[in-house]
Amino acid sequence: MSGRTQTNRLHQQVAPGAGALAESLNLQDAPILQTSATCKSGLAFIETTCSEDTPLIMQPFYDDAFLISLQLQAWDFDLYADGRLIRPQGIVAGATLIADFRYSPAYERREPFHAVDLYIPHKSLNALTEDANAPAIDELHHVPGNALQDHVTRHLLLAMRPALSGQSPTSELFVDYVARALATHVAHTYGGMGVKLEAKTARLARWQEQCAKELIAANLSGNITLTDLAKACGLSIRHFTRAFRGSTGMSPHTWLLQRRVDKAKQQLACSRRLLAEIALDCGFADQSHMTRVFHRVIGMTPGTWRRLNQRCTVEITSPMLSNSDPSLQDMRSAI
Repeated sequence: MSGRTQTNRLHQQVAPGAGALAESLNLQDAPILQTSATCKSGLAFIETTCSEDTPLIMQPFYDDAFLISLQLQAWDFDLYADGRLIRPQGIVAGATLIADFRYSPAYERREPFHAVDLYIPHKSLNALTEDANAPAIDELHHVPGNALQDHVTRHLLLAMRPALSGQSPTSELFVDYVARALATHVAHTYGGMGVKLEAKTARLARWQEQCAKELIAANLSGNITLTDLAKACGLSIRHFTRAFRGSTGMSPHTWLLQRRVDKAKQQLACSRRLLAEIALDCGFADQSHMTRVFHRVIGMTPGTWRRLNQRCTVEITSPMLSNSDPSLQDMRSAI
């Protein structure tokens, strides 16, 4: 499955809450990226933007959910929570806002706005606390209408913009991982979820590690979720991701990328196939996607790596060198 097809399928699986929010904002065409399984309760990324043509008054919206919103531009508006007027402060590009939809917020804007958001149902936060053996979260500590400078939130939400636009290849595993990371950050930073210190680094059992690696290797396109992997190992998502890192030294998504690169190296060294064909066969969206990941992991482009390795192969297998040639033996020993 291509990266574009995979991303389109993720866009089609829209959480009802996120879709209802977009409709209440008169933004029915807003791109929404639904996580496939994280917390099993409807986390969704959404990019909200409006022009001068969008109605100035956005009607109250109620849900047992929160919105973590990264402002991509400054804008001026009034906020009403349960009918009470709140004057927002510090709404500049790069600032983060938290909206609690249990207070039926409504907005009266005076300027266009543009933001990228994570929609978090309340039950998603409590699923995280249950998984961590921590008390349930009732509130996210913030001052309504006051902007926050949260660098973790800013970088994680910005990382989802290419996926929301549909222009970047996106796997379910990556979307799940970012959503869970941001939701966990929110739960710790604003919900007071305590950090449970582990007596030792969690690790997968040998059969669990083998099972997870085989599943990922069999799905190099990324069409497998953290829930699928955790279920196969008989673990919760949180325990699985922590134990997988403890066993392999990397996240499941990073291990997936490494396997794609390993497979690409094998084909580059042993075939004359086009780079574009190798990229698709190894689970990359296209040749440019493979080139970016390959360069980040190996430190050079696939074409350069292929030329260097082919040069070595030609030199070693040259008919000018016989099996009894001491220099050949030295080269083989060095390799």
